[in-house]
Amino acid sequence: MTETSSFSSRSRGLPGRGREQPPRRVTCQICGSGTVPGLDVGPQPVGDLILSRAQLNQPETFYPMQLHHCVHCGLTQLGYIVNPKVVYKHFPFVSGTTQTATRHLQSLPAQLVKMLGLSEDAFAVDIGSNDGTLLKGYLGTGVKFLGVDPSGDPVRIANEQGIETLHAFFNDETADRILDSRGHAHGITACGVFAHIADLQGVMKGVKRLLAPRGVFATDSQYWLDMVIRLHYDNIFHQHLRYYSMKPLIALFRQYDMDVFDVERSEVYGGSIRVFSCHAGDHAISDRVQALIALEDQAKLYEVETYQRFTKAVEARRERLFDQVYALTSKGKKVVGLGAPAKASTICNYCRLGPERVSYVTEINPLRIGKHLPGVHIPIVDEAVMFEEKPDAGILFAWNYYDEIVPKLRARGFDGEVLLP
Repeated sequence: MTETSSFSSRSRGLPGRGREQPPRRVTCQICGSGTVPGLDVGPQPVGDLILSRAQLNQPETFYPMQLHHCVHCGLTQLGYIVNPKVVYKHFPFVSGTTQTATRHLQSLPAQLVKMLGLSEDAFAVDIGSNDGTLLKGYLGTGVKFLGVDPSGDPVRIANEQGIETLHAFFNDETADRILDSRGHAHGITACGVFAHIADLQGVMKGVKRLLAPRGVFATDSQYWLDMVIRLHYDNIFHQHLRYYSMKPLIALFRQYDMDVFDVERSEVYGGSIRVFSCHAGDHAISDRVQALIALEDQAKLYEVETYQRFTKAVEARRERLFDQVYALTSKGKKVVGLGAPAKASTICNYCRLGPERVSYVTEINPLRIGKHLPGVHIPIVDEAVMFEEKPDAGILFAWNYYDEIVPKLRARGFDGEVLLP
């Protein structure tokens, strides 16, 4: 078949959808009710399981990646959960690669110290603490702290830097270990990871058990309302099992006799919510909670027609990005990727962008440089390469850090077009 600029008629040499299978019954990860299927971005490899050159000729596993929407509590979630031991066996993500992310993460310990009056007698735990970036926000406050994370390389980096970190999945058993050795935690945090944990019941049981009276459990998560409004399909990946909004979060915490008592919105992750919870009745509930629920209702966030419009708009966005890249490369222009987060894998596999269209993806994270995006096999190179080759355009996969990344690239001499997925 001759390749044309029409998305539907192109073959990218990548896994297709195959024959239609009977729909599998998917129940809500929070309330157990039935769900309705939504956007399907097709079979995808695990986005963070980047490949070495030696692995390029080995078989890859592609897993279903489709959204499902709960008809009762309103949760949006993935319909298929990949075994966490597969996802986090070799996890090449570190938290502290951008100033924006670092500032945001380290602002939370300062908030909790002020909110709760924490001092030398206090103890804090960070779930999914990665390389310890958030926990460094407690340094100088006197608060004792501990990180918990299942990923080997980030845990090693944290401990080498003196940030005590337990190499484990957080659940009720892990909470018991911490409780026996360190006592109750006055502050527990889970930033950018609370939607990623498959054992949601184990996490909630552990938090409930470990949290001190009047303590606070704070989470940062990408906000489903922002994803819908801004068509952020690339935030869908196998690590990100749930896409939170206020109503399902409140329903979740009520199951464990806990209140959501405050919430803040942020532009980090392309639109997120920082949610503060506690044992029921421990803190007065802010008006901001009900105000955000009202905003969700105004946007008709939980209606089936909203999910359907989102799906159609994302499909159009996919075609638009391919056509932009196709128009450039068909004229001999060089297009590269800027940044190799998990969303780069989602975008390239969904939009059928292989190395014949995207020459390489740049990175500053040494754990990723020299590897290849899964599925599409686009090489990941040191960012310095692009300043030598001066490509004509770059797809900014890490678009949520546009204001930080693009000025730096311009200052170093990149004058090509910046494409946003």
